[in-house]
Amino acid sequence: MTTISIIGGTDGLGKWLARFLKSRGFDVIVTGRDVKKGKKVEEELGVKFTNNNIEAAKKGDIVIVSVPINITERVIKEIAPHVREGCLLMDVTSIKEIPSKAMEENVNEGVTVIPTHPMFGPTAPSLERQVVILTPSEKHKNSEWFRKVYNFLKKEGAKVIVIPPDKHDRIMGVVQGLTHFAYITLASTLKELNVDIKESRKYASPIYELMLSIIGRIIAQNPYLYADIQMFNPKIEEIHKTFLNEANKLANIVKNKDREKFVNIMKEAAKHFGSEAKRGIYYSDKALFALAKELENLKSHINKEIGIKNLETGNIHIGILKDIDGDYITIEKNGKTKKFNILKNEVFIDDELKKIKEKVLSKKYIDISVLFKEDINENIILDLLKNKFDIDIVDIYNGKNIPKGYKSITFRIYEYNKEKLKEKEELFIDIIKNIGGKLRY
Repeated sequence: MTTISIIGGTDGLGKWLARFLKSRGFDVIVTGRDVKKGKKVEEELGVKFTNNNIEAAKKGDIVIVSVPINITERVIKEIAPHVREGCLLMDVTSIKEIPSKAMEENVNEGVTVIPTHPMFGPTAPSLERQVVILTPSEKHKNSEWFRKVYNFLKKEGAKVIVIPPDKHDRIMGVVQGLTHFAYITLASTLKELNVDIKESRKYASPIYELMLSIIGRIIAQNPYLYADIQMFNPKIEEIHKTFLNEANKLANIVKNKDREKFVNIMKEAAKHFGSEAKRGIYYSDKALFALAKELENLKSHINKEIGIKNLETGNIHIGILKDIDGDYITIEKNGKTKKFNILKNEVFIDDELKKIKEKVLSKKYIDISVLFKEDINENIILDLLKNKFDIDIVDIYNGKNIPKGYKSITFRIYEYNKEKLKEKEELFIDIIKNIGGKLRY
């Protein structure tokens, strides 16, 4: 069995990798500085823990470095010389030039190096549709290990991109570095202007609302990780310089009230975007109006049953929707009302609610036998009843104790709640009497 050692596997992405790779049948070793946490992860995931990075590196057929960016180079230099010949060394850092160079320079001959950047975080459910970037040198791109890693990722449904490390860092300098820099600057500007964020939402345009949501998402993350992305990518300085130059240029145009220059900057930017500008409109429209459409749909379900799933805890509540007020909805469950923030919960209605109920609740049922004329088509009756009930036919009988010319059809009605099952029974009996059926007691 292949042994995978994850240096820094007790938290974050390293822990995600440990869980995922263990589930795929690999023998997994994780390391970490906190022994108590390490033992807990060992028990939780069924992996092996050690706080000795070098020993883990010696044992791994595949060694993955998953530590904070600011110590990645030091850890690589510590463990790389101990990776065995014929084995594989990887890292999962969001910069690539520095770790790539450190691995290449410190491994022994015969060790394959594949620098890697998974473009997802530890909340991802799987590798399905996730982007994974590989930045091996030409030497290692032609290795057997590269073929195995590439094929494994593709088999798991990942989108795999192979590029040189310097190209990676330039792209990530924009995709991550520039994006984070701009939004963190916006957040800091709002702070310096002493803007009451909650109050400002009352007057928000859809674009402002979306901007606040993106800012909130970014600044709620680990600030040390975001600092390292800014400070360890060698391409960032040039990107920052260009951004600040353009910001100052635009500020001066506004100060001088040069309307035509302002318009020209927007036109030239739109020209550079090309068809992506229209795509941006379509994409942002979906984001901007998704919540509004969800709320509008929910309004039609007032006094109807819905399901609520907390996005953080996974806890599920099923009850009657009673009220919608801003970002909050109120449901009634077992005679008590409870309020939920719709932004922190997933809402299930109609067919989605039925699937959730089948998954988390146990069905109760009642069997009712009905006498019908022998020539009646029970499938037509069943189709009719399915519009009102979760129902099946479990028995058809025309033997002893059944009047001549009749047959007994036993229906099974399902429900998740005893009281509702009683209500459904009464409704069923009423409908059956109206279509010529007789209860068989």
